[in-house]
Amino acid sequence: MFPSGRRWFVAASWTTVLVSLLHTAGNTLPSPPPDPAYTTLESTMRGYHIPLGLGMVPSMWDVNQSLVFTMSICLAAIGLLGIVLGTSRETTSRVLRPASIVLSLASASLTLMFFRYQITPALVSMAVVTVLFVVAIVESGRDSRVWR
Repeated sequence: MFPSGRRWFVAASWTTVLVSLLHTAGNTLPSPPPDPAYTTLESTMRGYHIPLGLGMVPSMWDVNQSLVFTMSICLAAIGLLGIVLGTSRETTSRVLRPASIVLSLASASLTLMFFRYQITPALVSMAVVTVLFVVAIVESGRDSRVWR
């Protein structure tokens, strides 16, 4: 078995991957029947095109979708990198603790952003991830040995 800080770090990393999957599902599964205001908004976003150079003129909907998938891909990459780092026998607690700090700051920043913009599902998901990484910080401080 490996030290507690490492277990929390890996749990937080797996949770980050789960959040990326939930984020993707929440943005790609069929939406509920739209109301007239939503229909108008989506139509406007799909119809409004922005010249961005290189002959590319995406719609605002395209820009929004690219940001949706950027979030999914980045969260998955962060989580997978954390899993690789956390399960490596060569990663010491002296490496794991700073990694926990960086990832907890990143997830806390996202949590605050989602609070600011009132995006409840993402707020709750990232708050859970933040708590897990903070626990990993505390526990990895207690684990001064290398995982064997």
